[in-house]
Amino acid sequence: MSEKKGKKTKPKKTTKKAAPKKAAKKAAPKKTKKKVESAVKDGSLIYVDYVARTKDDGRIFDLTLEEVAKAENLYSEKDRYEPILVAVGSNWLLEAIEEGLVGMKIDESKTISVPPERGAGVRDPSLVKKIAKMRLEKQGVRIQKGERVTVGREQGVITQVLGRTAILDFNPPLAGKTLVFDVTVKEIVSKPNEKIMAVLKRRLPGVPPDRYSVKVKGKTITIEFPKESRYIQDFQYAEIGVAMDALKVISTANEVKMIVTYDRPEPPPAEEKTSE
Repeated sequence: MSEKKGKKTKPKKTTKKAAPKKAAKKAAPKKTKKKVESAVKDGSLIYVDYVARTKDDGRIFDLTLEEVAKAENLYSEKDRYEPILVAVGSNWLLEAIEEGLVGMKIDESKTISVPPERGAGVRDPSLVKKIAKMRLEKQGVRIQKGERVTVGREQGVITQVLGRTAILDFNPPLAGKTLVFDVTVKEIVSKPNEKIMAVLKRRLPGVPPDRYSVKVKGKTITIEFPKESRYIQDFQYAEIGVAMDALKVISTANEVKMIVTYDRPEPPPAEEKTSE
């Protein structure tokens, strides 16, 4: 008997199951840092120091520097000596000065000359008037050359005393004069919240900045005032000023929400009844 040859069986190929593909991680959007302004431009919010003089005699009529005020014997404890806030292009200073600030960098200084027509205006001869001394005396005016007086609604200065009359000049004190400003850019405020805080300091200087809560989101600016702010004299007018300034310095916003919290006062303690 012949043996049957067995058929050779080929080993079965085992196919490896492919591992499920992992979903690719979405790259987190990169946070774009807001550019810090390196130079003043139209619309910038900046802090500026200055000393302002009249060109013809070099007399200082305004300044922000305490050391200069003391050196020139102009210091007054009632005045505040600190850099002032300027929204460039909003005429918080003379237009000619704000134009001159454009392009300046932090700690850069510059002298800006302002002609009369762009400053206090040219002199108007019709505002120089003769007034009887008797009329001035009835109003309690001390008749003396250089004396500043108020006649009706006008303010002027006595320039001459002639017999029974006095010559009064009702032009603004700086009219007809070229003004010279020595300015220094101290800071450029770039962050939205810091801009609002700067505006609050400008309008309500007596309130510590850490007492506010400020939020700028989308087209809305939200300011929460401290409870004590409602006791500030003319607070309602300051609120209007804050809103106007805030919309100027945050050009993308179109509304300002202001929150002032009023707590219900606690009832007075009940009087104890005394037994007779």
